[in-house]
Amino acid sequence: MENRFRIDDDDLGIDLRASSVSLGSDGVVDATVVAARLPGAVDWADDPPRLHFRDVPLRFDGATFGATVDDDLLDEHEIDFTLVDHDDVHGVLSLGAGDRLRFVGTVHVGGEPKAWRLDVSIGFGAPGRTPGV
Repeated sequence: MENRFRIDDDDLGIDLRASSVSLGSDGVVDATVVAARLPGAVDWADDPPRLHFRDVPLRFDGATFGATVDDDLLDEHEIDFTLVDHDDVHGVLSLGAGDRLRFVGTVHVGGEPKAWRLDVSIGFGAPGRTPGV
């Protein structure tokens, strides 16, 4: 699976220099994933969107490591999507094979008539496996 920051069907790419992922030995992840560009339909923002997770515990559910991002988790941890404002996201954050962090879910950005579907995936880990993260 490639690095991607997809909103609906628009793949914005990932700015690997501005993005970072850290996974502690206790299964807690800190990550900031920054898109390489703005979505095509957005002319009211200056900076590309970013997805931010801070101190989010990933758990093993018998099949995968991950976390369901719901209202309870949002209340306890710093998790947001930033374009102009900080908006809550809902979905599933998972850790995949090959040191890959993936979030699939939705965000409702103020002023937009419907929620955006997000599919964000970034590789991290040892040098040579992915550049710059």
